[in-house]
Amino acid sequence: MTDGHVEVLGSEEIVVVASPEHRFAGLRAVPLTELSAESLVHYHPDNGNALWLDQFAAQRGVVLPQPTLRTGSPRTAAQLAAAGMGVAIVPFSALTPQPGGTIRSLDPLELRDVIVVVAAPHDDLLRRFVSDLRRRGLPDSRLPHLDQPGPRSGPARATVVPGDARPVAADGGRAP
Repeated sequence: MTDGHVEVLGSEEIVVVASPEHRFAGLRAVPLTELSAESLVHYHPDNGNALWLDQFAAQRGVVLPQPTLRTGSPRTAAQLAAAGMGVAIVPFSALTPQPGGTIRSLDPLELRDVIVVVAAPHDDLLRRFVSDLRRRGLPDSRLPHLDQPGPRSGPARATVVPGDARPVAADGGRAP
């Protein structure tokens, strides 16, 4: 990954976002297999979140549907899903501002590490910055009703590049 120093700051939940009237609104949590039959708001193929989501589903034996839309931003994915454009799988940190849709945990609960990579660990200013991050802790990073630990995904280390959503046809109509 890098020659820098890596520190885990905490963990955040991976959640499903859908429109307010979506059938997921009646569930406490959404089994990943339920996503196979849904319209999916996915990420641009060159975005690290796209690779993460594809690997996440494949490791659990779930075939994701062809994407309806692709975006470069988990925040945009959450907003599009809440608006009824499909469902999205996003990290909890993407829910700022919180979309007006249905937000549910995955079943089983999925957490991922939030890390900081410091390329120059001997830099005093950087050490103080990372120390401050650890001291302050992460903001809320799980849905309120879930305090039990769950399995962890790989760390949140993808570079998120903001971008407008594009219809799948703009990417040649193919899944990653």
